[in-house]
Amino acid sequence: MGRTSTLVTKLLLLLLTSLTFSVEILRNIGMSKMHDFHIQAITFCLLGSFIGDESILDNLLGDIEFLKFTGLLSHGADPITKNFRCISANCCDQHEWCGFWAGIGECETNEKWMIGNCQISCKKCDDVNSTTAAPVTESVGVPTSDKGNSTLPRLKLRRGNDPLFCADMLRLNGSERFQEMVRNEAIVVFEDMMMNNQMMGCFREQESGDCSRNLCFHAMYRTLDGTCNNLRSPLVGAAGTAFNPIRLGSRPSAREATRFLLSSPQLVTSGKWNMLLMQFGQFIVHDISKTSLLPADRCGSCTDIPGRCFPIKVETVDPRFGCVRPPCCLFFTRSSPLCGTGAQSKREQVNENTAFLDGSAIYSSSLPDSLRLKDSKTGMMRITFFNNHVMPPFNPHTCFGPNNCNANLDVGDNRGTLFLSLVGVHAVFLREHNRIAQQLLKLNPTWSVERVFQETRKIIGAMIQAITYKEWLPKILGIRYNSLMGNYTGYNPNVNPSIINEFTTAAMRFGHGMITEFYERVDEHGKSIPHAKLRFDQGVLKPAKLLFEGGIEPVIRGLLMMEVKKPQRVTSSVTENMFGSTDLASTNVQRGRDHGLGSYNDYREFCGLKKALTFDELSSEILDPNLRNNLQQSYKHTDHIDLYVGGLIEEPVVDGLVGPTFACLIAEQFRRLRDGDRFFYQNPEIFKPDQLAEIEKVSMSKLLCENLKGFSRAPKDGFAVMKDAEAVACSSLPSVDLSKWSSA
Repeated sequence: MGRTSTLVTKLLLLLLTSLTFSVEILRNIGMSKMHDFHIQAITFCLLGSFIGDESILDNLLGDIEFLKFTGLLSHGADPITKNFRCISANCCDQHEWCGFWAGIGECETNEKWMIGNCQISCKKCDDVNSTTAAPVTESVGVPTSDKGNSTLPRLKLRRGNDPLFCADMLRLNGSERFQEMVRNEAIVVFEDMMMNNQMMGCFREQESGDCSRNLCFHAMYRTLDGTCNNLRSPLVGAAGTAFNPIRLGSRPSAREATRFLLSSPQLVTSGKWNMLLMQFGQFIVHDISKTSLLPADRCGSCTDIPGRCFPIKVETVDPRFGCVRPPCCLFFTRSSPLCGTGAQSKREQVNENTAFLDGSAIYSSSLPDSLRLKDSKTGMMRITFFNNHVMPPFNPHTCFGPNNCNANLDVGDNRGTLFLSLVGVHAVFLREHNRIAQQLLKLNPTWSVERVFQETRKIIGAMIQAITYKEWLPKILGIRYNSLMGNYTGYNPNVNPSIINEFTTAAMRFGHGMITEFYERVDEHGKSIPHAKLRFDQGVLKPAKLLFEGGIEPVIRGLLMMEVKKPQRVTSSVTENMFGSTDLASTNVQRGRDHGLGSYNDYREFCGLKKALTFDELSSEILDPNLRNNLQQSYKHTDHIDLYVGGLIEEPVVDGLVGPTFACLIAEQFRRLRDGDRFFYQNPEIFKPDQLAEIEKVSMSKLLCENLKGFSRAPKDGFAVMKDAEAVACSSLPSVDLSKWSSA
């Protein structure tokens, strides 16, 4: 009975509201020439068709509320915004929502109006008739073009599509409305997928969810799991979805390829860039990709179980891993496949993290993990203050001294505590989140805790993107950065940002070659702290080295003062001494085979290089003749060379750190992550112009200055080797003015 009365109430409310506003509603969708009684008759007919479907009633009532709020029901309302932009006389966006409409498909479903008024967002500038385009302008004003195309996109008449409208509604309705939005943000239940992996040995394919149930949240903020970034294809780039392969003989053991081609004790440095370049690279690759592994309990060292175990064969004469009684093997567990793949079709692997560069290494891609990591009372991230250090959260009762400490630091990606300096980068971003959240709450005391958290998370994600694309990536790609990346022209929903298998399984693992054998730790005066120099293996999974030996500050300073190692060879600390009985470089080679990657020669062709028919034809990219000879002895044929091996040993491009093949694959991925991410920080839909101007001030140097104790000077470029003569005062570096986020 209660539901029936509610439905009747809604019908009566819609009837009364329709009589009052029907003329204006239909006039604003291009029917202004009709008589009022005709319009009201149409309204009654529409009303009759809605009876029995309460969701349609709710939507229509919401549409009327939306129209009243925005003022479109006033007589003479102009569907063309007063805020518009043009890049030429025939290429304009004449509405502030053009980009959003384009992102949800209006360029195709409402082609006439959109091409007439949103040429930039629809990428149809060449198709526009010059008589309908707005004039070229650099200022805000009213375009003087013909406004005959007055039928707004149909999604205009649905609440919750526009970030600015959503923000205003939040301002008016307060935290209760925000909590309603947050409750409905997730679609994929990632924990169910992980349980399925444990029980069945594969990841169950996800079904697409309905992003329309909470458009306001999706317009303003990312979901934790990456769903609904692309409103047409909700699972593109989401956590728990398959990697995206570019495309698809006899090979040596992965261990033999490593021993003879990759492993080297020689240290060759860049001379210009510092080791933070390596560490930030590891941080961002953990942000965008994580390969799920099958349960390993059934894999012995030489147990070859098809589909599950893929041991790496080792020669008996191997100086590190050889054995007296063959066969000799290194343990290797295969990556989890997507259920239903691998038998009759190519095996597909799953990315546990969101593909988007969104800070998921800090916040996690899982809702339960995120709830555990954040402080539900403040909107800040949980931290542990221990021994005068602000650290990622852990149970202090598990750490009693430098030789009796089992602290498990809790971060968004469980690989974040692998090495001391990686913990340092995580801690810096945790501190930055809390610093920003505190300021936002002071500026906006009426904001809910969840609003503070989401706004801060949005800013942190933008900061990570700005540092990556403006400071980090150009140093990796060198002189080819601009030609490989191209200019950013806005969000393109047709670009798939999912992580390319070749990128995560081979190209982006170049960073393992930048790991060096020893690491310095330096105090605020530039002097080494006691027991400063650490071997790499001494810093792996050793939180006590941070908690009882000065915290993260000496570690970060050490990175700034060390020259980054060139990645073309892999240090013996990684090939011989990592995690006991394993070899990281051999694991990388084997992982490529596990994932079914094509050969190095295949990707040379993809990247525009000549396919090598002989090993001598590799001489333009692999200069060392001895290395080419070793390559021939190991692989016999150029079509058998593993992508990771061939790509890593290429000579770096001019002013870059990787060779042309890896540069091509890395640029391909980061271009997709930029163009296919609706929340990319430079998309004009995401931040207001004055907020974006502040984000553009972000730098790695200022980030360190704001969040590290005793930092009064820093290199102007945070990835340049820090030298006293070239260091600048932290106060001289631009700061982000958070007052631009004030709702007052």
